[in-house]
Amino acid sequence: MIITITGKPCSGKSVVISYLIEKYGFEKFSGGEVFRRIATERGIDILELNRKQDTSIDKLVDEEITKIGERDIDKNIIFDSRTAWHFIPKSFKVFLDIDEDEQAKRLIGSGRTNEIVDLSIEDAKKSLSERWNLENERYKMLYDFDNRNMDEFDFVINTSNLSVEDVAEKIYSEYQKFIASKGK
Repeated sequence: MIITITGKPCSGKSVVISYLIEKYGFEKFSGGEVFRRIATERGIDILELNRKQDTSIDKLVDEEITKIGERDIDKNIIFDSRTAWHFIPKSFKVFLDIDEDEQAKRLIGSGRTNEIVDLSIEDAKKSLSERWNLENERYKMLYDFDNRNMDEFDFVINTSNLSVEDVAEKIYSEYQKFIASKGK
């Protein structure tokens, strides 16, 4: 059964997914890794790539998500993607939320080489907010959905004050309930 995980930037998606993969043996697909690679190849940061509004990139990634979701719905795969929950409607849909201040601190401390990380807290919050809004405006235009609508998700968790292990175990516990409710 597929789990789709999305959330705000710096909410801990990658580390939580890594934990779940290592502990429970899931496979992984990451839309963000594809976007970061494209940004790096173009010599820009991910915010600048979002500003370009190049929808062909979204469509390529989302077509791949749809194919894998249809073909492998019974496999244990975690999708780290802003849009996978929409393209794999039978998945267990998870949203990781985070408070603005913690989000900015995580960006600054992330060491990501393709994102600007030498910012003040306020500049980081502004950059993250702009990125989040640009992404959601693009998804609204392309697919008529908005990641800011929490009603779309099976499980929403705020990661601000929780350890990676706590977040991952809460997700896995809710995932088990989801599977049980589906009779699988």
